[in-house]
Amino acid sequence: MKLSAFFSILLLMISSCASDKFSMELTGQELIEKSIDYHDPNGNWNSLKATFVLEDSLPAPRSSRSYSFSLDNSQSIMSYKIDGTSYVVHHDSLQVQMGDITLDRALRSRNYYTFLWGLPMKLQDSGTTIETLATMEELDGKDYHVVRVPYEKDVWYFYLEPETYRMAAYKFYQDEPNQKGEIIYLKGMAEFEGMKIPANRSWYRTEKPEFLGTDKLIRVEPLRN
Repeated sequence: MKLSAFFSILLLMISSCASDKFSMELTGQELIEKSIDYHDPNGNWNSLKATFVLEDSLPAPRSSRSYSFSLDNSQSIMSYKIDGTSYVVHHDSLQVQMGDITLDRALRSRNYYTFLWGLPMKLQDSGTTIETLATMEELDGKDYHVVRVPYEKDVWYFYLEPETYRMAAYKFYQDEPNQKGEIIYLKGMAEFEGMKIPANRSWYRTEKPEFLGTDKLIRVEPLRN
């Protein structure tokens, strides 16, 4: 019995090592694909029709705010609402319903919300370069797969949980040599139509220990026509 137990443990260790070796050999693209399988197993992002209701928690003396944005990804429509401001972006056109906002700012807002809340699925957009070589890095005492994605103006790093490939954090450098940028920690999960959406995003600077704020997802609900 003792010998049988020993061999069982030995086989388990060998299997675990083989699994870890396989995981380490995955390319950046393969890791992102596995993360997408975790967060959007049914491939619903491209046809998503939903409203995200949020509030932010900001460091003093700034006041916290409640706001919402809605996405109809099948029609490339995003609408945004906050006290005194409401607008709709359809492709690259703007319809202002309340308040005052420029087209350029509305487009930047659209790109911001669709990118961050569409991760990791948005990493499959055309023009995205996912570096082949992935690394392992410790973050807050835990090891993660790290995938590097360079863009024209900044460089992003995505931290994926080894066991599930859940996206646990990401950071970007606007000045990588001097490590000037921001890191965002993802906590909690909201499920909507089979998608697993990180609920809370806490932002910190990378070049100094400064907390910037937390975006809290209150709920996701079907888009009302």
